[in-house]
Amino acid sequence: MTHRPNVLIVEDDVDIGSALSARLQREGFDTTVVNNVAEAIDWLEDADPPCVVLADLLMPGIIGQSLLGYLRSDVRFASIPVAVVSGSPQLAPEGYRVFRKPLDLQPLIEFVREGCSVAAH
Repeated sequence: MTHRPNVLIVEDDVDIGSALSARLQREGFDTTVVNNVAEAIDWLEDADPPCVVLADLLMPGIIGQSLLGYLRSDVRFASIPVAVVSGSPQLAPEGYRVFRKPLDLQPLIEFVREGCSVAAH
């Protein structure tokens, strides 16, 4: 069985998370969808690192910026490409690729392809 690259989707809107996951799976990626930052951190601690992280910023509980800080501060995750997927793109910190909701999926898929191909080498 071939190992497909895994994309971590951190999204509190179940419909958006499911739709994004389904589309990325059709494109040949495995996906893990978590509903908040605490679940994302728990998953990251127990799983192989994903090739890309797609993170919403505005979620209940711990906000997405905390996840970005966590990823950058841990050597295991610091080189993983991270994109912000948000209806409030102005809240994204400098240096992150931002995809505004409602999503134009093609540029996002290209970001994932590029990030996962770099991770594979």
